[in-house]
Amino acid sequence: MFGTGLGVMVGLLVVALLVVPVSFGVAARADVKARRLSEPPASDMNEGRSVAVAEVTDRCDQWRQLATQAWLICGGASLVAVVVVGVLICVG
Repeated sequence: MFGTGLGVMVGLLVVALLVVPVSFGVAARADVKARRLSEPPASDMNEGRSVAVAEVTDRCDQWRQLATQAWLICGGASLVAVVVVGVLICVG
């Protein structure tokens, strides 16, 4: 029974270590995209652009939400990895 629990812990560690870089990459890219969309456009504002500005604002909010979720997943997976390593050190 001890070997099965140890195998599960190692598997959990592997999954956490795979999730961390993927979620970090998604979060970093979403942050960059949100920052680029939130910058004011260089050209003059025209009357017909109010719809386009609203769409950009909506997309910016979506990218920010994605970035926040990805950062939370990254932090949670990092925490899981640290806890699993601690348990494996104590057990083994």
